[in-house]
Amino acid sequence: MQFIGNEKAREQFKNYLVHYQSTSKPVFFIVIWPEWIGKTLFLRSLAEELLGEFLKTDFFWMRDFSSQLWKVHTIQIETPSNLKTIAIGDETIYENKGVREINSRLQQSSLSGKKILLIENLQRMTNAAMNAFLKTCEEPLANRYLFATAEHESWILPTILSRAMVIRFSQLSDTEIMNYLSEKLHYTWEVEEQELLVKLSLGKPWVLYYLLKQKEENPDFFHQVLSLFELMKEDGNWTKKLELFKKMNEYGSLDNFITMLIKQDAENGNGKSVEEWIKIKQLLASNITQENALRYWILSNV
Repeated sequence: MQFIGNEKAREQFKNYLVHYQSTSKPVFFIVIWPEWIGKTLFLRSLAEELLGEFLKTDFFWMRDFSSQLWKVHTIQIETPSNLKTIAIGDETIYENKGVREINSRLQQSSLSGKKILLIENLQRMTNAAMNAFLKTCEEPLANRYLFATAEHESWILPTILSRAMVIRFSQLSDTEIMNYLSEKLHYTWEVEEQELLVKLSLGKPWVLYYLLKQKEENPDFFHQVLSLFELMKEDGNWTKKLELFKKMNEYGSLDNFITMLIKQDAENGNGKSVEEWIKIKQLLASNITQENALRYWILSNV
C-alpha cells in the first residue's frame, strides 16, 4: 500500500528527524491522527530508512491488538505473566509488554548504534504506566527514537506531551481521494460509483484500499451499496434493508456505511437519526449480535 496525503506533515516529520540525526540527541515524537490513516506504514518505513539491515534487532514495535483480541489492550507497568504471548492466527504473536520491559530494551546496546521504539495508540497505557514511562521521556539515552501514535492528544498525560514533538495528521479530503483514484490508480468508473467510494472511505486510505479490494473480489459490491443507499431514503421495505445490511456486514463495510449515514444526517440537521445510528454503532460494538442490533433499528423506526 502506498501512503497518500498529509505531505506537509510527513515532510515536517522527516526534516525533524534529519536535524536530530545530526546531533545524536534522543528523539520523542507523538503523531496525532485518526485511525486507518496509515500510521504503521509510515512509521515503519521511517524505521527501515533509519536502521536498514538492523531493523529486526533494533526496532521494537508495541502493537495494539485490541481488535484481534476483542478487548481493549492496555499497556501496564509490569508485563502480565499470564498474558505475555498469545497466538492470533497466521502465526502472529501478540506480546503484552510492560513499561519496565520497554525501558529495559531501550537501555540495551544496539548493532546499528540506534534503537527505535514504536508505541501504537499511546492512550492504551494506564495512568500508572504513563507515569512510569515519563521517566524514560525525562532521561532519554542518546540515539534513541521514541515514536508514539494516538488518536487524540487529550488522552495523553500533559507531562508526556510536553516532552514530545507533536505532529498532527488529518483525514484526506474528498478531492484528494478523487485525485488519487483518477491520477494514480487510473480508475474510470461511473461518477456515481466514484462519489460513493469517496463517501465510504471517510478520508481514510486504509478504508479506501479495503473498498477497492471488495470491488475487485465482489463485482456487485457497489451496486448493493448503492441499492441500500437509495433504500435508506425511503420508508418501509425493512426486509430488503435488513438483507442488504447483512451483506454490508459480510463485506466488512457495515461500520463505514453507518458512519457515512451519520455524517450525512448530521450535515442535513437530522439529529434524531444521528442519535439512532450512534446507538446502533454502540450496540454493534457490544456483545449484542449484529442481527439484533439491526432489528432494534427497524423496531425504532416502524
